[in-house]
Amino acid sequence: MDTISIDDIRNQWIEEGQGHVFHWFDGLTNEEKKQFENDIRSIDVKEVNRDYKRVVQDKVNQKVILSYQHFDNVMTLDKIKEEDKKRWEQIGFELISQGKVGILLLAGGQATRLGTAFPKGFYDVGLPSKKSLFQLQAERVLKLQSLVSQRCPDYDDTKPIQWYIMTSDATHHETIKFFDRHDYFGLKKESFFFFCQPMIPCITPEGKIINESRSKISLSPNGNGGLFKTLQTSGALDDMRKKGIEYISQYCVDNILIKMADPVFIGCMHEQKADCAAKVVSKKDPEEPVGVMAVREGKPFVLEYSEIDKESKYLRDSNNKLVFNYAHICINAFSFEFLDRIAKQHLDDLKYHVAFKKIPTADENGSRSTPPQPNGWKLEKFIFDVFPFSHKMVCLEIDRSEEFSPLKNCAGMPIPADSPETCLRDICHLHRTYIEAAGGKVDLDESQICEVSPLTSYAGEGLENIVKGRIIKLPYEINQKTPHISQC
Repeated sequence: MDTISIDDIRNQWIEEGQGHVFHWFDGLTNEEKKQFENDIRSIDVKEVNRDYKRVVQDKVNQKVILSYQHFDNVMTLDKIKEEDKKRWEQIGFELISQGKVGILLLAGGQATRLGTAFPKGFYDVGLPSKKSLFQLQAERVLKLQSLVSQRCPDYDDTKPIQWYIMTSDATHHETIKFFDRHDYFGLKKESFFFFCQPMIPCITPEGKIINESRSKISLSPNGNGGLFKTLQTSGALDDMRKKGIEYISQYCVDNILIKMADPVFIGCMHEQKADCAAKVVSKKDPEEPVGVMAVREGKPFVLEYSEIDKESKYLRDSNNKLVFNYAHICINAFSFEFLDRIAKQHLDDLKYHVAFKKIPTADENGSRSTPPQPNGWKLEKFIFDVFPFSHKMVCLEIDRSEEFSPLKNCAGMPIPADSPETCLRDICHLHRTYIEAAGGKVDLDESQICEVSPLTSYAGEGLENIVKGRIIKLPYEINQKTPHISQC
């Protein structure tokens, strides 16, 4: 229990030049004081000041990135020989069967851009089954474990795939309750490890911590790059070590097409002896605002859209392909050794990036107000900033239509983009390709809605006996309980 008195903390904040946040403290109700103290005790004010000084110094010393080269250690999945893919897949299956593969989920988003107040993993995009993103992902893990048990005679079912879920203050308790309420969707409760991403204060450009209201400090998550320190402080790294996990497959909650712990990806990484890997997609066009893989001083890094010069943006190779073509989509894999090394040696090397935002702030009466113009800094670390510390990094180029469709924006946009409509469209299209590849035909006259339960098929396998030679009228759903076409 924290025994430092609030008066001592107040004096420390005054000494650090942040005493202004206590401006309304003495007039707060007991309940408001409790909320305020909770915020204050979660903040290391000396660390905030150190981080601010470092950010300012980095901005002073910032150099325009002029010298960079293309990243060439990329393998394109649809150009890889079938025997190589099968070999990688079997390697991945065997590593999973031995309990050496974990899943790492970034699930701190509250879905405010979606117009909802609940965690993004709860979202249902409109599939016939009404399954949430979390349920789809959990059922893919279940199916993957079933496939592993079939493919690997020595499968140890006492070592299920471990699922590490990083939440935020806004989503932590609700997320745990959601999984508990749904009995972890058939997975073992002990295979889950929930941990919370830290919140840090928003600050003015002058380095002053912002009051959101008289009784609350303005806090925001410290970015997905805050993951690496949190893995250490939460005990997640120690848990991985104790359970013998060697590879960690990481993704973001909003990708409805994510392949959970993809055995091909893990097997590729293992065979290449890489300690860091990323799935990438080809840019749609030179102007697509995405960060791309590149090399600087011999080290891999993500060249942000704002950093690439126009000539490089349009530069093409002899095959007319963009030289800086491979977009980073935050589907990564890391060796345990790499994560452990980052936590022990490189946390201080991961710099904060500044986002100048409109941050709710207390007015002269202490009431919360939203300014019309940006007024403060949110500091964030990015997950890809660890790439330069890799001993060997490999990228696997995938097809967007098969593995990447993020949910970010609210429904009903004039031109849907990364929305419930596009996610529903993309997953239904993928599932129709599964049916057609298995020898079925679909009738699109009345609908395009199609769903194949993850409990029936992880990635299109095992459908021949259900659909081969059949003409299937849309909408439809194939599920495990009734392993046949179920008209909607």
